[in-house]
Amino acid sequence: MPSTAPLPPPLVAFNGEPLEAPAWFTEAQADPVDAGAVLHDGARIAWKAWGDRGAPGVILVHGGTAHKGWWDAIGPLLAREGRRVVAPDLPGMGESDWREAYSMDDHAACAQAAGADGGAFVSGAPVMIGHSFGGFATLKAAITFGGALKAAIILDSPIRKPEEQREGAPPRRGGKVYPDLAAALARFRLLPEQTCDNVWLVDHIARGSLKQVEGGWTWWFDPGIWAKLTYERRDPEAAAAALKCPMAVIRGAQSRLMGPETWDYMKSVFTDSPFVTVPNTQHHLVLDDPLATTAALDALLEGWAR
Repeated sequence: MPSTAPLPPPLVAFNGEPLEAPAWFTEAQADPVDAGAVLHDGARIAWKAWGDRGAPGVILVHGGTAHKGWWDAIGPLLAREGRRVVAPDLPGMGESDWREAYSMDDHAACAQAAGADGGAFVSGAPVMIGHSFGGFATLKAAITFGGALKAAIILDSPIRKPEEQREGAPPRRGGKVYPDLAAALARFRLLPEQTCDNVWLVDHIARGSLKQVEGGWTWWFDPGIWAKLTYERRDPEAAAAALKCPMAVIRGAQSRLMGPETWDYMKSVFTDSPFVTVPNTQHHLVLDDPLATTAALDALLEGWAR
């Protein structure tokens, strides 16, 4: 039987030393990038963007307690194909403001507002793409204002039967101040836990997850984010019927969250959606194989563009 022991934090062995990235990633980080923020319902929502304003738009929505830098291996590559690609920080995460309460409706609306401010709507309706928790925000967007979107893509976001859905908040996370950057990086881990061969990319996103404060370093995200989130039980069949734009589903082939039962159930509900599996990847497929994930996204984007 496979071991159930917790995995060691992926960066603990490196003592805070930066890791060398492959040449393609280093070159991508040299591509021009814009940064900005928009005020939405009293909160400042930060964003970054690649590509030219006026090009067809793409909005990238990160996962829970993540940040816009999770797309740094994918955003520049999508933009090189002639797109304006905008990646926001959701409320309570990254450099965006914290709120007294969070909801999926607000996350979707903030992604839309940041996308508009960043130029994703200049040439018409953009495609919204969300990973994990961001996929649920993207699904909400496709239902509530999907008429303003060309299409939506969700990456490894398990949509289960109502009776199998989570109730209540995950444990509180974050909030601790670490004495130095090395100590903070040593505590970083992926959730859900998994191995990742691209440790250099884990190191990159981990550094972007931290900010310097009095006394040391701490995480950008609101430690009360899950307790403040209003959970809503989804009716998948109603959601499928309510989609206002095309939607595609992508998973990692070895994802613990998107096994055969969940995958087959989603296929039986979202019958008009293409379903794509990225080989040799797990839940965090944007880290496991960003090039293969980009290729899958490119194929879908090009199909809708034509």
